[in-house]
Amino acid sequence: MDRGRQVFLVRHGEADYERLSSYAPVYHGGRRDFAPLTDLGIRQAEAAAEQLRGSRPAVVVASPYARTLQTGALIAARLGCELRVEPALHDWLPVRDGAAPITGEIVRRKIEEYESWRRSGVLPSDRTWETDEEMADRVRDAMARHVASGPLVAVTHEAVIKSATNADVVGLASVHRLTR
Repeated sequence: MDRGRQVFLVRHGEADYERLSSYAPVYHGGRRDFAPLTDLGIRQAEAAAEQLRGSRPAVVVASPYARTLQTGALIAARLGCELRVEPALHDWLPVRDGAAPITGEIVRRKIEEYESWRRSGVLPSDRTWETDEEMADRVRDAMARHVASGPLVAVTHEAVIKSATNADVVGLASVHRLTR
């Protein structure tokens, strides 16, 4: 990534997971990622666009999840710039092998492993998830693939933004500058 280029990371707006419940069991588990934004989430995305307006971004790049794509589309439309989909901006995954079924119990255990690693610094030898450094590298590599004539906006997820910026708090539709 060009160190002189400005990159802003935006967390998606509030997702409407409840809206999917009437389609049960189709949208349970990992398919929750199809949830659109709530009305509040739409207003949050529009507010993020206003916050970014003065930066004059050339391109908005979004994770492929519905909540990030919708947030990115609202921002791009408000700012009159191109929207691109970037699969590498996906959320932190408890198990990176998408072929294996993931249960709630597996997710709970993997989150416990991750949090234990964050406290102790000791990586489990059989880990299936990314470290913060690996997520941050993934974001930088993804941004390097997107050439633009001005600043970039990347719409992604809380864990990804925390890893790339060292932010302690990443609120819904909050805007952060990628500095490392």
